[in-house]
Amino acid sequence: MMSRTSLVLLLALMMAADVKLSGQQKSGTKPAAKPFVPPVYLGESNYKGGPIQKEKFNAFLKQGLSSHDSLGNYYKIVGFDFTYAERKVYEDSIGNLMKLTDLISQHYPGNMIGKDLGTDADTSAEGEVFLSLYQRVKPGDTVYFDHIQVTTIGKNILVPLPDSIPVVARGIRCEIVK
Repeated sequence: MMSRTSLVLLLALMMAADVKLSGQQKSGTKPAAKPFVPPVYLGESNYKGGPIQKEKFNAFLKQGLSSHDSLGNYYKIVGFDFTYAERKVYEDSIGNLMKLTDLISQHYPGNMIGKDLGTDADTSAEGEVFLSLYQRVKPGDTVYFDHIQVTTIGKNILVPLPDSIPVVARGIRCEIVK
């Protein structure tokens, strides 16, 4: 008769073997390779996201988005979703200050933000001044470039992406710092 310790040990080994077998493919075929996703950069730089100073962000943003891989292949940016999370301080009805985030979100074709955010200060009919994104952005704000669609430029034998069908590339998250 098996001791209780031996029985628990045998049970644990059987469970570990079952977990290991369930993690492996039983059919013997190789798993499908992950599709290639070309990297996207802000401007003509190698910046792919993270903390960035306001001056560098503005300089890179004026250049638009670019996409190229380590083999020197370039990709055309077809369009992207842009979201600007602006940190602001508001006052409630009894005078308490609150930090809130305003979101501006827009889809842009091509690789540049539109004139609605990129132009200089403009005045509305009511006399309200609208600042461009370059003037508004400040430390604490976050800018997202998501659902970036790219297509190949020319033929690339090593990375067979369809010529006319856009592929969604990885997004960029920019955290504005001092």
